[in-house]
Amino acid sequence: MKPIYIILAILLSLLLMTAVSATVIWPLVNERPVLEDEQAIAQTPTTTTTEAPQPEFPCPIDGEYTHEPNATRRPLAVMIENHVDARPQSGLSDACVVYETVAEGGITRFMAVFLHEGVATIGPVRSAREYFVDLARAYNALYVHCGGPATVYEVIKNLDVADLDEFANSEAYWRIKKRKAPHNLYTSTEKLWSKAKDRGFESQVFYQKPNFKDDDAPELRPSNASINLDFSKPEFRVHYEYDRNKNTYNRFMAGQPHKDAANNELISAKNVVVQYVPVAKIADDPKGRMQLNLRGTGQAMVFQDGRVIFATWQRQTVSEITRYFDSAGSEIKFNRGQTWIELVDPATMRVDYQ
Repeated sequence: MKPIYIILAILLSLLLMTAVSATVIWPLVNERPVLEDEQAIAQTPTTTTTEAPQPEFPCPIDGEYTHEPNATRRPLAVMIENHVDARPQSGLSDACVVYETVAEGGITRFMAVFLHEGVATIGPVRSAREYFVDLARAYNALYVHCGGPATVYEVIKNLDVADLDEFANSEAYWRIKKRKAPHNLYTSTEKLWSKAKDRGFESQVFYQKPNFKDDDAPELRPSNASINLDFSKPEFRVHYEYDRNKNTYNRFMAGQPHKDAANNELISAKNVVVQYVPVAKIADDPKGRMQLNLRGTGQAMVFQDGRVIFATWQRQTVSEITRYFDSAGSEIKFNRGQTWIELVDPATMRVDYQ
């Protein structure tokens, strides 16, 4: 081979080696080093946060928005006593509706209707009364009580009320040691719904619903208002004080704030209804128990948004809820939230307000 070709071959080989070295070395020279923190971030899996679904389903009893399963289960109607030894009660602040009237001896009693709230402690649970059974049937509710007069069981049977009497369903109840019987019996919504399932009671039922509205705007509300109810003795006098900011009626009893023992909250209502009904002692009843006529029509006052609406109540059959109509004949819509319905005898019980 000629010397010139040898020299060209050597030069070509050197050029090829330089090109290969450039392609290998170039990324190493120009690439920025990866820091440890960046490596950790790269290796961390990305997560997406999912917000909890917002309540969008109105409770059919008090109109508050909740989740559909909570609004479609079967209501509970629980008898809660109001003897001075039973205070403070537990669970009343979480009820959708609370009925109050005299049981016997001037002592008032409550029937609290629960639906969308799960309540861990309710009580003290006390005995049944015929007129409360009648009201429980309007909600097709599971009726919760501890015993009662012999006549009440016939009413429960005749009205086809799902009965969760403590005597036959003791697993759903417990007694506390801090109080003496009979003022120490308690239950919970979880235990009651579980027991109802064990008993084979229907979990979803039909019943009528009231109608609801939004609160009046703050500028339309009065600065103050109050309601006083005198059922019998001073220990059972009730006072409601209107809170303009919250648009609620704070409840007082026997001159003291009526608080829920389960959460220490002051019990307050969005609506207070005074429903006038005939109340009389049952003839020849040795304990002086009362009877109330809760069907037909009568006078009422509905307190909401700091004002009073003079009303007429109507309820024709046991499966109907009581409805209230204003002077123009239009049905009164309730504010969303808890309602207290005070069953008052116009002849023997006093109500005043401002």
